[in-house]
Amino acid sequence: MPSHSAAERQALADALTEAGPGAPTLCAGWTTTDLAVHLVVRENRPHLRVAGAIAPLREWSQRQEAAVAGRPYPDLVSTFRNGPARTSPFALPKVDGLANLLEHFVHCEDVRRAGEGWAPRKLPSDRQAAIWKNVTSPFVKALMRRSPVAVSLQVPGGEPVPVLRREGPGVVLRGEPGELALYIFGRKDQAQIEILGPEDAVARFREAPMRT
Repeated sequence: MPSHSAAERQALADALTEAGPGAPTLCAGWTTTDLAVHLVVRENRPHLRVAGAIAPLREWSQRQEAAVAGRPYPDLVSTFRNGPARTSPFALPKVDGLANLLEHFVHCEDVRRAGEGWAPRKLPSDRQAAIWKNVTSPFVKALMRRSPVAVSLQVPGGEPVPVLRREGPGVVLRGEPGELALYIFGRKDQAQIEILGPEDAVARFREAPMRT
């Protein structure tokens, strides 16, 4: 049985194929083509991003990435669908589970929800549970650090789980794990969640910048 991240990989590849090249996404300034290039470079040539941050290597890195961007769109999507090269760190099972599930899920929704007539996907309960494990991890908790108020996450019917502690009244974000992930990763307008708490705390939280 494929892993949850592998299932989301196929869903993202399907969404990219259906949308076609040059279609809008929820990633600011990125089309589906830009997103496909990002996904291929991220998995198969991650050293290019490292090189891009080093001044003497920046021009070389940009040329290499431009070469990837010049590949036909179906080829980019197919490369991503087939998974990373065996030599890629993302091919390691533990890395895949930790680094790819939210990456694939969020970007799949970036493609789907940029179009019209979308509706939330009905994910299997075990995949929602895997996403919940990720959104309550220390890494994702760090994405909430800009909030001026305390934050807890809650799934429908569950108990609130604190992810950021602050003095004074805080807020509770309530929704399905996937929707919470979208909100935490900056997709505020599309994530279907409730923000519960005192009016002032909710207002201050809504004004806080989130990851984009």
